[in-house]
Amino acid sequence: MMDFGALCSALEAEGLTRVFGVPGTQTLGFFDAIRRSNLEFTLASHELGAAFMANGYFRASGKPAVVATIGGPGFTNALTGIAEARLDSVALLHVVSAPATAPGERYQLQAIDQPAIAAPLVKACYDTGPGDDLRDMVASAVACALGGEPGPVLIQYGNEDSARPGSSDRLRTDGSALLPEQRLLDDLRDRWTRAVRPVFLVGQGAASEAARLGRIVESARIPVVTTPSARGIIPEDHPLSMGFDVLRGGVDTLNELLERSDLIVALGCKLGHNGSAGFNLNLPPDRLVRVDTSRAVLEVNYPAALSLEAEAGAVLAFIEEASDPSRRSDWSEDELALVRKRLRTLPPSVPDPVVSGPTVKNASEFFGWLRDVLPRDAILVTDSGLHQVLARRYYEVLAEKGLSLPSDFQSMGFGIPAGIGARLAAPRRPVAALVGDGGLLMSGMEITTAVRDRVSLLVIVFNDGHLNQIRLQQLADSGQSFGVDLPSLDIHRFADAIGARYVLFDEIADTGIGPGTLEGDGPTILEVRIGDSWAMRSRAAGAKLKDAARSVRDAATASKSRRRREE
Repeated sequence: MMDFGALCSALEAEGLTRVFGVPGTQTLGFFDAIRRSNLEFTLASHELGAAFMANGYFRASGKPAVVATIGGPGFTNALTGIAEARLDSVALLHVVSAPATAPGERYQLQAIDQPAIAAPLVKACYDTGPGDDLRDMVASAVACALGGEPGPVLIQYGNEDSARPGSSDRLRTDGSALLPEQRLLDDLRDRWTRAVRPVFLVGQGAASEAARLGRIVESARIPVVTTPSARGIIPEDHPLSMGFDVLRGGVDTLNELLERSDLIVALGCKLGHNGSAGFNLNLPPDRLVRVDTSRAVLEVNYPAALSLEAEAGAVLAFIEEASDPSRRSDWSEDELALVRKRLRTLPPSVPDPVVSGPTVKNASEFFGWLRDVLPRDAILVTDSGLHQVLARRYYEVLAEKGLSLPSDFQSMGFGIPAGIGARLAAPRRPVAALVGDGGLLMSGMEITTAVRDRVSLLVIVFNDGHLNQIRLQQLADSGQSFGVDLPSLDIHRFADAIGARYVLFDEIADTGIGPGTLEGDGPTILEVRIGDSWAMRSRAAGAKLKDAARSVRDAATASKSRRRREE
């Protein structure tokens, strides 16, 4: 029989403290052991929510959490969250029971090949049972999850009849190194001391190095560009933070800055789709230095003059030591100020929705209000949808790990559970989860978790009655929308039904959002009603006319073709 007490002890020995999940008949022994252990458990409403909670927990703390589910449907329910973790470099352990494997029987309960299904989504799969060295296995799994590029690891337990290879055979990591060999450091020192116009490009892998990075860039006056996942590592109201986000536009402006540079140090950047502005960043290989703990990451997408398989913090410490404290870059304050201004100026063709509020009338004003309301160190977690686009355009991130969003997987349903995970990981930082009404319909029941466990969370719901990002794309293409109208939901009654506080943004002057809302017991739902602006309606009307003209043209072409065939 599996020693679940030993499994929990092994998790605790590796510094893991938090388990998210949903128990079931197949996991009675494991959950009883969790009850007896020092591990903290959060019951999610759905296994997908549990996986997203673990995702938010890691992004806020840098520590992996455990996702505990039954096999079969519990396992498959969590898979989207596991895939999000894999593509977004989030370490977690998915601990799952094995399906029944009684010999000689077919079509057994929930019998699917879980390791084979999970294999493309995780860094490694561990299959364990009675007699295994659980301490060694868990240590190996945690090292794998955190080593190289962080990511999820599957631990399947209870498969007593399968042959299990030794830990050295089943471990697959990307490799990790504190510092590279000396000749590469000498090369870095030479490039750094010769550079007069360096630029830092910073990703999530360096998100914990805000203090050291800040000292370096302020001493030498070096501009900082971030991927979306690293925004706020240098506060975006700082003159050296360029504030770039592809959803603000400005890729050409950023590429001009990079072209004028003579050294680009990319720290902890995967340089995948979102981190490279859809692979539209121009990073000249002759001046690019890449630093990442994953050799696999360093070898793809953007060739570099120098690649260092190392931790960002260790390389920054080396750079700080090698820097002349009296030396400044050749970047002028006026030059960088102009770049910042251009990167924050949206093209006039971008239409925004109307926001219903006491004084706020558009998205820009709303996020200005939100920035004033939230403390500098607050964490804003978004879902996937139009609200994320608007937040990334207008919200200024003023602290490291201050913006958390689904990145290269873009899962709807992420925002609320990830916000809960972030709040549990960083209880001293206020957390707001921003979702659309579509995201609320997907994962809104996870707010009951925050109600039950008294997790303080501000849930901001952009309520427009549609899957609006897709609707706007449809309207821009043809002037018609289809399959994107959502069922009407009375959010006030929903909040009352689940025991959450409710605030309507239209009445914000009377109710207010203050420290009691952000730090009290339990969640508050803030409903923000959104509508189409004149610019949005005008664009849709123009597209409808073009679509009608295209239909007439296509019909005429088809009629001409028929006549030719008949002749």
